[in-house]
Amino acid sequence: MTRAERLSRLPLVATFFFFLVTCAHAENIKIGVPSITVTSMPLLVAKDAGFFQQEGFNVELVVMAAAMNIKVLLSGDIQYATTVGSAVVASVRGINVRTAMVFVDKPLLDLVGAPGVNSVQDLKGKPVGISSRGGLHDVSMRRILSGSNLDPAQVAVLTVGGQGAMFAAVKTGRISAGLLNPPFNFIANREGMKSLAFAGNFVRLPSTGIVTLTDVLERAPDQTRRLMRALARARTFAKENKAKVMPILKRNLRLDDDDLVSRVYDYHKQVETPDGRIDANLMAEVIRDTRQTEGITKEVAANQVFDFSYLPQR
Repeated sequence: MTRAERLSRLPLVATFFFFLVTCAHAENIKIGVPSITVTSMPLLVAKDAGFFQQEGFNVELVVMAAAMNIKVLLSGDIQYATTVGSAVVASVRGINVRTAMVFVDKPLLDLVGAPGVNSVQDLKGKPVGISSRGGLHDVSMRRILSGSNLDPAQVAVLTVGGQGAMFAAVKTGRISAGLLNPPFNFIANREGMKSLAFAGNFVRLPSTGIVTLTDVLERAPDQTRRLMRALARARTFAKENKAKVMPILKRNLRLDDDDLVSRVYDYHKQVETPDGRIDANLMAEVIRDTRQTEGITKEVAANQVFDFSYLPQR
């Protein structure tokens, strides 16, 4: 090998050496997620496109039931979680959990009618499906009904379960309508079922983001800032580079249909927060509703629930 050839390879060698050093010193972080869906897109992009690595992190996404996220966070087995709703409940109850970033502030759900059902008004006196009582589906269903001038008491609200069961129940007419998230709503549309309402037009409610313990924020503030920076960059990248994000979504959502993935991507854009924050009015509303649900009379300040100070400056 000539001297010129050896010199030409030096940048590649240096890059490879830098990569090895970076990996060797990367901080291992575990983030709890209830499932891998399109609302996890900032995490998926940050991981696959290298934004976590650029901030010195080796991130593992740990899938666990939503009800377990805060419990495992408190145990120390994960450092961050994405279940904002559960975190708000914990914070209102006095547990030292804070929401540091909000990915979406509206539910990504369509109320889809069974064959022959063409409007929300058609549901009067008929059964409709939600996944569980007291959660996002329950709130969304009741807001859609009342916002469409239909008293929820005039509809039989049934607990159906997961999205596969919900889709089947709507398709067969066992229920007259059900709340479906992507891609099930789009698959239902393809098969002739009509979307009657988009829940995000009736409900503003933060559901997915980054939550952690106040101990983590106080002990490792720089770590949290770097994590927020990586996710902020991933969100900007995802918004501006649909073609590059599509393969990441296809792989992680396990969807091979380009048209379906494209529609899921576009659908998600309408529920994204601009910069990871929510406004004071929404914070107050979420805290008030949670206090009422939990039967807590004591006032709870917004800074006991939300802390957006670790996000990049606007």
